[in-house]
Amino acid sequence: MPIDDGETDLRSSTKPPPPAATVEPFPIDRFKEWLADLKINTKDYGLQPFKMLGTQRYVLDEITQGLLEGVSTFVILKARQLGMSTFFLALDLFWALEHSGLAGTFATHDEQSAATFRNTLQTFLLHLPRAKRMKPKGDNKLMLVLPNGSSFRYLVAGTRAKTSSSTLGKGGASNYLHATEVAFWGNAEEDLAELSAGMSTRYPHRLEIYESTANGYNEFEEMWINAKGSPTTRTIFVGWWRNELYSIPQNHPWFRHYMPNGMDTPLKIEERKQCTEVRKLYGFEVSKEQIAWYRYYLTEKLKDDQDKMNEQHPWTEDDAFVATGARFYSNESLTHAMKAARRMPFRSYNYVFSDRWQDLQVVETKNPRRAMLKVWEPPDSQGTYVVGDDPSFGSSETADRNVIHVARCYADCLVQVAEFCSAEAASYHNAWVLAHLCGWYRDVMVNLEITGPGTAVWKELTDLRTEVNSGRLDGVDASSSDIQRCLSNIRVYLHRRPDHPGARGLAHHWRTTHETKRVLMNVHRDSFSLGRHIIRGLECLEEMKAVVQDGDWIGAEGRAKDDRAVAAALANWAWKQWVQVRLRNMGLTYQAAQKQAVVGPPKQVERIAIDYLRQAKILLPGQTLDRGE
Repeated sequence: MPIDDGETDLRSSTKPPPPAATVEPFPIDRFKEWLADLKINTKDYGLQPFKMLGTQRYVLDEITQGLLEGVSTFVILKARQLGMSTFFLALDLFWALEHSGLAGTFATHDEQSAATFRNTLQTFLLHLPRAKRMKPKGDNKLMLVLPNGSSFRYLVAGTRAKTSSSTLGKGGASNYLHATEVAFWGNAEEDLAELSAGMSTRYPHRLEIYESTANGYNEFEEMWINAKGSPTTRTIFVGWWRNELYSIPQNHPWFRHYMPNGMDTPLKIEERKQCTEVRKLYGFEVSKEQIAWYRYYLTEKLKDDQDKMNEQHPWTEDDAFVATGARFYSNESLTHAMKAARRMPFRSYNYVFSDRWQDLQVVETKNPRRAMLKVWEPPDSQGTYVVGDDPSFGSSETADRNVIHVARCYADCLVQVAEFCSAEAASYHNAWVLAHLCGWYRDVMVNLEITGPGTAVWKELTDLRTEVNSGRLDGVDASSSDIQRCLSNIRVYLHRRPDHPGARGLAHHWRTTHETKRVLMNVHRDSFSLGRHIIRGLECLEEMKAVVQDGDWIGAEGRAKDDRAVAAALANWAWKQWVQVRLRNMGLTYQAAQKQAVVGPPKQVERIAIDYLRQAKILLPGQTLDRGE
């Protein structure tokens, strides 16, 4: 039941309207008349007249308001089993009959859903009142053509990623698009880009609908976030509590089972918290009858699996996007970290490589998905950092990307501040980037995976230091003590083998074996689960979801990657083994460091790093060369 207590934050209505409406208003009265003529096959009662649920009425109101504001693109996040599929199919068919010559596209995630939805449309047409009944001019699994010239293409995106470029949206333009269960598409990024590119921007009756249940963190989750910040798109969240059928009446015998004291039964702490969030964010008061249904469904249908309940029947949009399928790292830890990571801003950069280290350039990019380098925090002159570097094919034969994980160290935690990832960089490029980042962050300890290509990375770093000292690098002042000191900032991580406590057990960097990887990853899982390694990269967290354990083997299955997860684990190991004790003795916890921080803009890197990078003609993120340099 909607309420207005003066503190409501209605998330679906927060965007200001565009300057002028460019689409026609929703013919809501004619649509309601159309719904009254429809019949649907119900699970419990067979063929029945179409009667709108609260969920359907809410979405209709939101679409109507959006069109009045000139918005014709809608991204809809829904809970399961809310009658939304039937509602949208009724809308699809109505729109095609209302506007002659409509060029519509219907896209779903698999063949079975496409067949089911096509059958629903056929049921609509077959059971219309005799005076309104019509026979399509064409109706097959590829296309529906109506007597008024309107048509719908049936497209299936597929649930598995394709190796070739997307062809889903090619070969046809549309002025009406209904994309369903987008979170389950295998090539969502490419397919959605193709479909959107083929949409009309001038047709006055255009409508673009993307709707889906959540499926963890994926392209649909990113689409949702981007849509919330767009003035041309309206987001609509449909929670389980908007379905009035999801309640157990007080006079039902099950009500007393789940609410022992009837309406006086107190809510659990988490239930009370969630009800407060729903009231604040959406202006809706969840009833005790609905709480009884929620307890019933969680207990009886999902066997008290709260993660699955959050995914299928979320209270809020944030609850919908939970981590799914995690088997090595816990769902709870990943979900919490992902919620925080989505809200953490960063800057994106690309490296421009040439055949000389001193010509390396860093340029900012507006496309974060294609960025090689992401920076969440610039260097702090008082900071201590660790770097985990997993060169391509270093930790395993399937790890085909160079990944460098940079994290700031505290006595009680490790916080990711930057990440480099590239499948195109060579071993010597990895070394150059490592030198750049270590020079920028200055006080750095490196844990480099030295197996295979890692040896080539370390050799290139050693050669760089030798060439600087000998003055053989063109354009670099070999006499500059700043440059020599900058390269020496990379403090070699010395791995102490557990079975060799003495000096003989020391070896440069890290060598991955079946046994050492198991130890490395288990230690990192503990740090991450206890909140001691804060990871801000969503891509890293996604890869951590794919890590599984099969006996003694730990890694990503199939075509999934774990390069970022390994690099993070390497950084964590260096912190725990060598850096944490020193910071603990200094009392430099995260909280203590925050108190010591000077209020104001982030500090710039030390003069040593600035001079070195300037002489090497390497631009820092956010920095430009002065004229004449």
